[in-house]
This record gives sequence, structure tokens and C-alpha cells, in this order.
Amino acid sequence: MKSIKRQLISVAVLLVIIPVAITNFICSYYFSNSIESTIVDNNKRLSSTIADEVKGFIDKAYTLTEAMAENKTIIDFNPEDQKEMLTKSVSKNPYFDLLYIVKNDGNQTARSSGELANRANRWWFTQVMNEKKSFVSKSYYSVTGNSAVTSIFHPIFDKNSNMTGIFGADLKLNELQKLVDKYSDGKNRYSFILDSDGVVIAHPDKNQVSELYNYKTFKKTVLVKDSSGNVVKDTNGNQQTQLQDIKLHQTLKNITEKALKGESGTVEYTDNDKKEISSSYTTIKLPGQSQNWAVITVQDKASAMAVIKTTQIKNTVIALFLLLLVIILIYFLAKKFTQPISDLVILMQKASEGDLTVQSQYKSQNELGSLSNNFNLMMSQIKELITNINEASVLVTNSSKTLSITTESTSKSIEQIAINISDVTVAADGQASNAETGLNTTKELSDKITTMTDYMNDGKTSADNICKVSTKGIEAIHTLESAAKESNQSINNVALVINSLSDKANVVGNIADTITSISEQTNLLALNAAIEAARAGEAGKGFSVVAEEVRKLSEDTAASSNNVKEIIFNVQKDIITAKDTINQAEVVIYKQSDAVKHARETFGEISSSIQDVVNKINITASSLNGVIVTRDQLINVMNAASKVSETLAKSSEQVSAITEEQSAAVEEISSLADELNSMSSKLHDSIRTFKIN
Repeated sequence: MKSIKRQLISVAVLLVIIPVAITNFICSYYFSNSIESTIVDNNKRLSSTIADEVKGFIDKAYTLTEAMAENKTIIDFNPEDQKEMLTKSVSKNPYFDLLYIVKNDGNQTARSSGELANRANRWWFTQVMNEKKSFVSKSYYSVTGNSAVTSIFHPIFDKNSNMTGIFGADLKLNELQKLVDKYSDGKNRYSFILDSDGVVIAHPDKNQVSELYNYKTFKKTVLVKDSSGNVVKDTNGNQQTQLQDIKLHQTLKNITEKALKGESGTVEYTDNDKKEISSSYTTIKLPGQSQNWAVITVQDKASAMAVIKTTQIKNTVIALFLLLLVIILIYFLAKKFTQPISDLVILMQKASEGDLTVQSQYKSQNELGSLSNNFNLMMSQIKELITNINEASVLVTNSSKTLSITTESTSKSIEQIAINISDVTVAADGQASNAETGLNTTKELSDKITTMTDYMNDGKTSADNICKVSTKGIEAIHTLESAAKESNQSINNVALVINSLSDKANVVGNIADTITSISEQTNLLALNAAIEAARAGEAGKGFSVVAEEVRKLSEDTAASSNNVKEIIFNVQKDIITAKDTINQAEVVIYKQSDAVKHARETFGEISSSIQDVVNKINITASSLNGVIVTRDQLINVMNAASKVSETLAKSSEQVSAITEEQSAAVEEISSLADELNSMSSKLHDSIRTFKIN
């Protein structure tokens, strides 16, 4: 036999486990999808941010060198003035590794540092001389500077638009390396920049930069060194290198080619180490006739999704703790509620064995307390009944013995007469008994019909109340639905405001870029003015002081502009975070609207079902009214039959009394006396099994 306590615990545990399991599964599913979407969006924003910053850095250097190539000091080809200008420019702009000027014959006329040489055999010289257009070259690794370098080339034209030489600038890419390091955490998430040939410019792994990893050819370039460890050079002074294969995933080659063609996007793949990778790629468009560069981000999905596993573990631990707590609580509550029942079961067992002295000690105002009181009352009444029956059985036994002796002598004398009228008496008694039984049965049926009518009336009243409550529920659902719509509209308004704020922040950023460009032009003009003032000698000293003040003002403006750009960048990141939050809020509002809609439909179905029940109750009540009318008619008929049976019985008795009333009575008394004597003996034996004291 299953105990109520065990059943209560089992049901309660199931009621806790099922909702917790379903909740954990749903939360994990939606949280996982949200995290994956966030990973993709973050990688896209990161690659775009890095691409914009790289472009800004290159554009800045390109604009400055373009202005210097158009400067009169450079165009006049005075080597001393050119060298002075180049030297000062490098000192003020340390991201330049080397500035130099080459005439049309390939001979250098000035360098910011180092010895002059002829560069007519270099590829870039041939390209500029043929196309006469500015461009940013592919990258290469500078052993002396221990960093990646790229070059910017501008043709120099005289006042008659004739090309007279080439302005070259070797640009250090240390800033790009710092940018990559800034947005990388080492192994799980990192970014790298490629030049137009697919060669690594900046990468958290510095070896990929120094060995010129090529993501298009899957080759790396290693410098050839002699036995002393010095780099071997050819007859033209170029460093000798050799190519070696590198092991990279094919997907990296594919997205590199897409990015260099001007495409942007995201991709997921499994790398050579069997790790799930989420990657983003973006094109970097360079000024002039330059070919595109690319930026690629790589993120280990497992590490990014680790927060989900951590959350699942925490939720599971919490759920198990709550389950244990609930089981303990339910155990004690079940024990508290079932213990009185168990005690009553034991008492009932003892009572069934004949011990009527048992009493329940449980006291309470609930149903169990009422059951305990009723049990005690039942035991008291049974004890009293057994006592009375015991006393009556003794008395009946004595009386039946005396009656049996008295009636024995008279029964023989009137036996013959009693036989003649016994048949009439038996028939009359049978008919009267049947009529009385039918009447009692009809009255019982009448009582049950009356009770059923009362129940139907109560059911109709309850159904009407439920209809009213259902109507109120539907009205509440409509109110909740209106509130959800207003909340959704508020979310949309906030999104519009944030989008407007983002556009304004972009406009302010563009203004800051313009101010930076103006400050750089002003700085260059101040430099030219200082050079001219120096050439003017004593007469130009005052002008030199003014030029120096203009240069300082330009530098302060540039610094302020950079601060503004940094503030705008932080504002844009906060705006992006706000957009993500609003998007999540919109999803929640949408789900809430669906839930409200479903609740409204459910309340409608409930209301319809309740109305059907009310209609059926009304029909049943009408039918019962007809049954009640029929019942009253049947009772009247049974009353009449009962009266007829009673009359017939009385007539039979009168006849029996006239003929042999005494004989029948004596014979019946004698028979009853024998039976009563036997029954009183059995009853006395049965009563002795009960314990009442």
C-alpha cells in the first residue's frame, strides 16, 4: 500500500523538477542564440572599427606627404632646403621612418637620414614614372626598425605641370600593430591587417609580421642570412629572401581574397586545431591609385560561449539546491499532515479488532481535527450502543424463556383454526408490506430529485459567477494588450532617438577629422613659413616668431581634435550598446504581446465553454421540473395504494381475530420467542468480543 506522504513528496518533486528543467532549457536556448548573434555583430563592428582607424592613419600620412610634395621648397629642388624640411618633418611626425626625394634620373637629392643613392632600378620608381600618379605601396619588413613598413609615393610637378621627380615616404606601421594589440586578447580573440598582396602588416604574433605571412599564397618570406647572422643582399642592395609554406585554414584564404576585392562579411569554420571559429573581414580602401588592404578578426566560439556553460552549471547547481530544499520542506510538511492520518489508521485498526476504548488525541481546527473529533464521538456512541444491546439481550433471553413455556400449552388447541385463515392473513400482510415499501422507495426518490434540483440551481449560480469572472479576465487582457502596445511604441521612440544621436556623433567625428586635417595643413604652412623666415635672415625673425606660434596653435588644435575623436568613439560604442539593449527589449515586448494575445484567445474559449455549460444546466433544470411533477403524481398514487392495503390488512386481522385470533397470536409469539432466544444467545457471544472498559 502506497503511503499518502510518499505520494505527496513524489508529486511535489515532479512539480518542481519539470518547470526548472523546462526553464533552464528555454533560457539556455535563447541565451545561446543571443550570444552567437552578439559574437557576429561584435566581430563585424570590430573589423569595421579597425578598418576605419587604419584608413584614418594612412589618410593622415598621405595628406601630409601630398602637401609636402606640392611645397615650393620641394619643387625648387634645393637639396639643402629639401633636407632641412624633410628632417624637421620626421622629427615632428615620428611615424615616418624615412622621407626622400628622387629626380627623374633616379638620383636622390635629399633624405631625412642616411646616404643618397640612385633608385632608378626600384619597381616603385618605374611605376610612378609611367603612371605619374600617387599611391600607397605594399608592405615590407624593416630589419633596422624591427617593424612593418609601407611607402607612399607622390609625383613632383613644377609650375608648368611637368613631372620633375618623386616624393617618397616610408611609413612605420607600429601604430597599426598597437591597434591590433589593443583589440586582441591573445589566442581566443585577435585581429590582423593585410596589405594588397595578402601579406600580414600587423598581427599579435610578431613572427607573422617579420616573416611576411601571405594569406593569399600560404607562403612566408624568410630572410637569407650568412654564417655570421647578417642578412645577405643582392648586387642592387636588396635583401635576399626565400619562401616557405605555412599551414593555414582554406577559409582564411577565401575571405582574404574577398576582402581585397572590396567585400565585407562574416564566416564560421572549424580551424586546423578543430576549434569552432567566428571570423569577420572588411576592406580598407586606401587613397590615390592604391590597391585595397584588409582587416580580419578571428574569435574562438568556445571561449565566447563559455559564459553559457558557466551559466548552465550555476543554474543546475541552484536548481539542485532548490530541489533538495523543496524535498526537505515537503518531507516535513507531508509528515506533519499525514501523521494524524496514520495515527487514526492505527486507532481504527484497534477498533476493528474489538478495542472500543481507543481515543484520538489530535486537536486542530482543520478537517483532520474534525475527523479526530468525529472518530472519538463514534467510539463513544458505539460503546454506548454495545452496552445497551448487552443489557437488552440479557432481558430478552429471560423473557423469551418464560414466554415459550406459557404459549406452548395454548398453541395446540387453536392450531386447526389458525390454518384456515393463515392464507388470507399472509396475503393481506404481503400486499400491505409491498405497498409500504413502494411508498418509502418513492419518497426516497423524491428526496434525491429535490437534492439534485438544489445542486443544479447551485451549479447554475456558480456558472453565472464564472461567466462574470471570465468577462473581467478578458477586460484585463485587453488592458494588458494596450499597455504592451504603448511599451512597444516607447521602445521604438527610444530607438529613433538613439539612431539620431548616432548620426549626430558621426557628424561631429567628421568635423573633428576636418579640424585635424586643417591643423596638419596649418602645421605644414608654419613649417614653410619658418623655413622662409630662416632664409630671409635678420629681416625674417619677427615672421619666424609668428610662424612658431602658429605651429604651436596648430599642434594644440590637433591634440584637442584627437581628444574629441576619442570622446566621439566612446559615445559611439555606448550608442551601439544601447541599440543592442533596445533590440533585446523589442524581442521581449514581442514575446509578451504574443503571450497576451494567446491569453485573450484562451479566455474567449473559456467564456464560450462556460456559456455552453450554463445552457445545458438550464435545460437539465427544466427537465427536473417535469420529473418533480411526475414524482408528486406517483406519490399520490402510492399513498392511495397503501391505504387500500392497510384497509385489506385490517379486515383480515378482524376475520382472524373472530375465528382464531388467540391461536395465531400465541403461535407467532411462540415462534418469535424461540428465535429471540437463539438470537439473544448469539448477540451475547458477539458482544463479549468488544472491550468497552
